[in-house]
Amino acid sequence: MAYSKEDLSNAMEECGTGASMGATARKYGIPRSTLHDHISGKHKQVGKGGPTVLTSSEEREIALTCMTLGGMGFGLTRNLVEIVLVEYIKEQQIPNPFRSGIPGRDWWERFLRRWPCLSERKPQHLSKKRAEASHPDIINGWFDRVEELARSVSLDLSDPESAHRLWKCDETGLCTAAGSKTLLVKRGSRQVSEVSSGSDHEYITIHCAGCASGEPLPPFILYKGKNMYRRWMEGGPAGALYGISESGWMDPANFLSWFLKLFLPAVSHLTETGPVLLFFDGHYSHISLELIRAARQSNVHLLCLPPNTTYILQPLDVGFFSPLKTNWRKILKLYRLQTKGQKATKETFPSLVSQLWESVKPEHCKGGFRGAGLFPLSRQHILTKLPPSATLAEAEQASSESGQSRQQAKHVTCDSCGHEMPATPLIKTRLTSYFTGVLQIQKERPKPVGSRRKRSFPS
Repeated sequence: MAYSKEDLSNAMEECGTGASMGATARKYGIPRSTLHDHISGKHKQVGKGGPTVLTSSEEREIALTCMTLGGMGFGLTRNLVEIVLVEYIKEQQIPNPFRSGIPGRDWWERFLRRWPCLSERKPQHLSKKRAEASHPDIINGWFDRVEELARSVSLDLSDPESAHRLWKCDETGLCTAAGSKTLLVKRGSRQVSEVSSGSDHEYITIHCAGCASGEPLPPFILYKGKNMYRRWMEGGPAGALYGISESGWMDPANFLSWFLKLFLPAVSHLTETGPVLLFFDGHYSHISLELIRAARQSNVHLLCLPPNTTYILQPLDVGFFSPLKTNWRKILKLYRLQTKGQKATKETFPSLVSQLWESVKPEHCKGGFRGAGLFPLSRQHILTKLPPSATLAEAEQASSESGQSRQQAKHVTCDSCGHEMPATPLIKTRLTSYFTGVLQIQKERPKPVGSRRKRSFPS
């Protein structure tokens, strides 16, 4: 039944003048039991559903704190919110309404419905070094370098005609025995296994490159070993290059080999008429004196990405590797079904990579450059999605320093739920202190073991 708060108030008023409760309930489309509970005082607030554990202002404070801490890189988990809630109602001597003493899934789902400005998202784990490297000053400095170089070589990074002159390269590892995330088994099964040919899987390096116009280069497949065998190179993608190293990862000699044998022949028709820009990370495995000399002689300009920023500035990391590895897992699953659980070997790896390269689409390369803000050039695209570089202590300090001006702070309105919230870094109130206090010790707290009903909370 759909009824409003106004309908409920009018129904209660009519019943107070002596009208029949049943007839009034039918008139306004309200369940009779609901109307009875409100008239008898069992429900103290006018509206659908029972009273909430916290007041609207307290819940609003939770929502604001979650958004503030999440924006700082210290997002709160459901478990942490429940712990803080139990501690808070205990300290405030609020009767605990939860059957098992802790909030359940029903409370959590209703809380999220009441505050649609919040949503559960899988976090991207960000190291402290990456967070610090993503400071706006560093990002702006990077784009200043790119713009300066583009001007010096008369290259317009917003002109579609320039897209084929922008290239990126990087390597990743492909596992030869990728397992399934989930399996369909009998309900109640406690131990679920997946049969394979053995646990000795390995990662094989592939070095990839592509341009902003969407054209990918054939891969450079790099094996771990001391000798190269012909059977390791049979059935691979057309034009692919193969190499070996003792560690199985890229080194300066192999990178130079890729640059001379695969990259330069592919862009030679471009370098004769203008410059080519190659973006890559500045790892030692990519840098050598011979590489710099060859690039200078070939009209190729090398641009090393700032340290610890490849996850946001490297076009391959941004938009290419994710769909590539998704398709790789599909190919491996099909291969395992066809071979009764066999894992890929160095002999079968080239043919599987050949299937993988057929799934590469121009949109993957274009999307990577667009996502990294390189083509069309847009530093604002990156600045608006930077992870927070401030720590919790810095935010609290900024909040305390702005205490006098907090009353004059502007308010922002949530786009999804319409609630007004102060635009302060972090509001210091009773409930917020619980969040910040528990947040600082959450790494020291042991993880709960067993079912949800067996979790213990601070006394």
